[in-house]
Amino acid sequence: MSRNQLTFRKKELAKKKQQKQQEKSDRREYNKSSNNKGKALEEMFAYVDEFGNISDTPPTTTYKFKPEDLEKPKGLEDEFVVGTVSYYNEVGHYGFIRENISRESIYFNDTLAGKVLKLNQVVKFKYVRGKQGYQLSEIEG
Repeated sequence: MSRNQLTFRKKELAKKKQQKQQEKSDRREYNKSSNNKGKALEEMFAYVDEFGNISDTPPTTTYKFKPEDLEKPKGLEDEFVVGTVSYYNEVGHYGFIRENISRESIYFNDTLAGKVLKLNQVVKFKYVRGKQGYQLSEIEG
């Protein structure tokens, strides 16, 4: 009987297969050594300082929030803001006003506005935060 002849193509395919197996085992070893499973919770924490930088160490100073920090400034509640009617549905009698400064969309309908508004009309208004977003509370003029 004759011996199997190894052709060049068979040798190359065998080399590629061996190389792929080696790469796969190398990846497996790397993933085992660099996984985060089993680490303590404190080792996985990341801290952000007052400048927005992320670090592994906790900050030395902490800021205590006061209830006044979460409230709007008193002067802004009484001021009217200017915006433009960006969308109006004549059938449903509702639309949205885009505030000029913050570019927020504020919902309104004819009963909230007290009058019919038109598309691209400039209006002065006040708004409040509702359950589903900002809505018109008062309109001037």
